[in-house]
Amino acid sequence: MKLFPDKEQRKRWMKRALPFLFGIAWTPIILLLVTALFGKPLAALFGWPVTLWISVILTLLCTTLFLRFFSLSGKKRDGEKGVTDK
Repeated sequence: MKLFPDKEQRKRWMKRALPFLFGIAWTPIILLLVTALFGKPLAALFGWPVTLWISVILTLLCTTLFLRFFSLSGKKRDGEKGVTDK
């Protein structure tokens, strides 16, 4: 691969980039799920514009929690730091 001639550099890049690609890919799916689950009750209380803003905030929160969960669960057993080095 000409972009990353060193195999270790490619592995480091993939460890850091894959969770963010996961977040970008799954955010619309999570948004649809949150809106489907909480849309009608929230729309009855607040109306659709407020419901959509609440859905966006809940989606960003869920996506962030998923990214943190997967980065923490990506730790190796021999004591290496996780994907985000926290």
